[in-house]
Amino acid sequence: MENSILLKDSKKKIEKVKSEIENIYYRDQTPWVIAYSGGKDSTMTVQIVLETIAKQKKQPNKEIHILYADTKVEPPPLINNARTFLKKIQQWAKKEGLPIKTEIIYPQIKDRFFVLMLGKGYLPPTRYFRWCTDRLKVRPIKNYIKKLIKVHDRCIVLLGMRSKESATRDRGLKKRGYSKWMPFEGLKGAIIYTPILELSIEDVWNYLLENEPPWGTDNTFLRTLYSGGDSNCSLSCGGIRFGCWVCTVVKKDRCTERLSKIPGWEWLEDLVKYRDLMLQIRNKPENRIWKQNNGSSYLGPLNLKARKYLYYRLKILENKINQKILSQEEDRMIHELWKLEKK
Repeated sequence: MENSILLKDSKKKIEKVKSEIENIYYRDQTPWVIAYSGGKDSTMTVQIVLETIAKQKKQPNKEIHILYADTKVEPPPLINNARTFLKKIQQWAKKEGLPIKTEIIYPQIKDRFFVLMLGKGYLPPTRYFRWCTDRLKVRPIKNYIKKLIKVHDRCIVLLGMRSKESATRDRGLKKRGYSKWMPFEGLKGAIIYTPILELSIEDVWNYLLENEPPWGTDNTFLRTLYSGGDSNCSLSCGGIRFGCWVCTVVKKDRCTERLSKIPGWEWLEDLVKYRDLMLQIRNKPENRIWKQNNGSSYLGPLNLKARKYLYYRLKILENKINQKILSQEEDRMIHELWKLEKK
């Protein structure tokens, strides 16, 4: 009885979100950009928006761009799922005559993770030196949005952000008065809209698992990703966030570890081991370059010897898992940077 009441309440909240999306979408000609990460919240945002627009008798009056920022260090199960998801949406949109564009965007070669770490000696990221997010995700998205703004003067960026997602997120939203609207910092003409802000994690899972996407993908794959193949794991327990497999901001990579428990993806454990090696190398003073500033010394970037060792171990990893991690362009730029450093 209690579960049915909760489900009914969840459906009411979701219908309210759909009604709001419809009203805002048809209000003007401003194009929408949905930032899709492959996680549950961004997946729901994409699905609830597209389903709402597709079910209207009114003719869609503006483009919806769905962006996936591939950092080139995404966990393989996530990137594989994202590619299938976007491909199916594009095929469905074409068939239905909907103005939807899906795009996978990438960081520039000079901004890629291994180019900066192995080529220039950037330290594996920390809480205090988190150089990766802006270069790998934010810049590519901003560059895409800037092009849209040049044509349309403005755009609305939809994020799958929820107030109950985490305590840190909740504190930030509280400062803004829990508004679903906020400016896009550093991007004039863009504004952020968060349609599922007020939904709980239970609302999200109820929606995803009870509503099959009209383009034919299966949301139960998300259940597998979040449970790590453990059917006894509660989806509402939270605590897992999917990020790059090289992320050293967190002490332990629970994301890739959990994914490695999925049958067929056990080899991801080798990525976890390489990521742990990066941490070990970073934390040893002999692997760093001493810098001087105002008469005081401090440990700076990785020295060339440490970077070459990490490069060597990365090549061993590629051979072991039979997967290319470095592209030819990245490999070439790393060696060019080494040559410049020796001069």
